[in-house]
Amino acid sequence: MKNLLLAALLCCSGYLYAQNLPPVAIEDKKMDANLAGRGPAALTIKIKNLPDSVKKVNIKYTVVQLAGSFQATKYTETDAGGSAKIILDQNLPYQQIWLSAGDYLYAGVYVNTGLTVTVDAQKVPKDGVYMMGEGVAYTGYDGELNTVMNKDVLFKKEQKEGLFNNLRTLCNSRKKYAADSFTCKTDSILKLLNNIDSEFIAGFPGYGWAVRNETLSDFYGNICLSYWNDTMPNQVFKELSAHQPLFTSNNGVGYYKYLGIYNVSKRSFKKENALTGAMKLFDSLYSQQRSDVLKLALLEPQKDNYASSYPLIISNIKTSWCKRLAINELTKARANQKRIDSVLALSKKLEKADIGVPLMRLPFDASLYRLDTVANIDDFILNLKSKFPDKALIIDFWATWCSPCLADLPYSKNLHEKNKDLPIEYIYLCTTSGSSIDLWKNRIGDLQIPGTHIYVNDKIIAKLKTAFNSEGGFPTYVVIDTNGKVNKKTIAFMQTLTRDSLKEIVGL
Repeated sequence: MKNLLLAALLCCSGYLYAQNLPPVAIEDKKMDANLAGRGPAALTIKIKNLPDSVKKVNIKYTVVQLAGSFQATKYTETDAGGSAKIILDQNLPYQQIWLSAGDYLYAGVYVNTGLTVTVDAQKVPKDGVYMMGEGVAYTGYDGELNTVMNKDVLFKKEQKEGLFNNLRTLCNSRKKYAADSFTCKTDSILKLLNNIDSEFIAGFPGYGWAVRNETLSDFYGNICLSYWNDTMPNQVFKELSAHQPLFTSNNGVGYYKYLGIYNVSKRSFKKENALTGAMKLFDSLYSQQRSDVLKLALLEPQKDNYASSYPLIISNIKTSWCKRLAINELTKARANQKRIDSVLALSKKLEKADIGVPLMRLPFDASLYRLDTVANIDDFILNLKSKFPDKALIIDFWATWCSPCLADLPYSKNLHEKNKDLPIEYIYLCTTSGSSIDLWKNRIGDLQIPGTHIYVNDKIIAKLKTAFNSEGGFPTYVVIDTNGKVNKKTIAFMQTLTRDSLKEIVGL
């Protein structure tokens, strides 16, 4: 009996010790072996003591990714027992998920092996819990890490946010300072951030590696962006390049993304050689593993040319787990394109085109609709194309709170008004997330944007983005050309378009 008890204690201590050990870095050579032998990670949400009037709880989760889009938003709901289980697709180390469980909880969680988030609906405050609070518990293999990391988010939150805001402001004005002066100022901010981390870590010494790694990923990502189209001092680049993210998180993935942008921004590649040039550059600067992770970040900006660019990226990736992710993205893109092509091919066969509940028509040639539910996402796409059978479509996914969206809308309006003779319909799909229908109407009325405006349930927005292989943030643009094909030429922002480039994009 003693032997069994001792064995159990050893297993338990080994389990807890493993949680406190720093994991293998994303770009470490050991990552191939680590990922090859394990199954997909799982996130379980359990909501207890729900009122009798609540039969299910909507779960929204946004997953941070290394391949494809930076983030992908999906939805599920709890079952009759108040539980929902999410199996992650990409099987990445400590993948961050931004989780909304009804009005009860909003939190960022890290899932590496398995995490259970339990919410006691009777104990949660009326306005819900942010990250960590009464009625919320994180358990399972990744439970202790998430408990600590969410406590860290709340620790001196305003002070840390203020320091990072100062850092971003400083980075945006870097060219106003001499190189040594700028580095001195950014280092002073990092020192203050490290002091706050040290104070927090004193209470959780086993997780100093996690807290400091996330802080450095965020800090160095900002430094990369500040030197866009310029050259860092050698010492700064050396220190920055020595950093290795441990998390597939906003900060970790952002670090790789911005490091790649920094390196490419300094080079003048010919348009036809830009992709090949970027990959050769990464190979010349970094280890094979880091280079291959940076190549994964090239998938998102190349998604509209996936048929030619994805195979090229895949052939240049040597690290097995990175190649596997890239191949999965190519498979998904091909399947999406095949399905969308088959849907659009039927567009002229419909006699009725339902794109939502008509609300009003405004005097500046704007038609407003509301779309709360769809039986089938393909039917909506088909209806949209059938509504305007002889026109190309420019679809703008936007949000009322999105500053880049609002900044770009006047350019879209100007483009529309100056090119009314072209057979193009401008369709604006605004998410309901974080907004209200009155605010949406006010935005349209204030900017006086002509075109077709639809206020769309955020679940439908997420499904549409997935269908068009356009997962990510706002604004996002999709073009369906005059032949009913999703055009492979992307729109970054409407303000970049001229009449000629507009005609080329829509196939005129």
